[in-house]
Amino acid sequence: MKNRYGDEYSFELVSENTYTIVGDLKHWRFGGVEGQESLNTNELGFVDPSGGPFIGIGDNLPGMKNTVKRIYVENDRILFEVQ
Repeated sequence: MKNRYGDEYSFELVSENTYTIVGDLKHWRFGGVEGQESLNTNELGFVDPSGGPFIGIGDNLPGMKNTVKRIYVENDRILFEVQ
């Protein structure tokens, strides 16, 4: 897939119901879940690389029917738990 800047990205299965995003996505914006006092990378509310895709809790992963129930960072990877 390509975002609006033409950067290619895809989702790779890491384990059952967990995906990571891979591609040439350089600049990221993160946000916490509603009610958090400070950003916790173990419980993100959304991620938004420059050019997209914006992905938040409750969204479907682009090109898939899997609904995101958790977003977190582990070992320098952004991970999406889906249902």
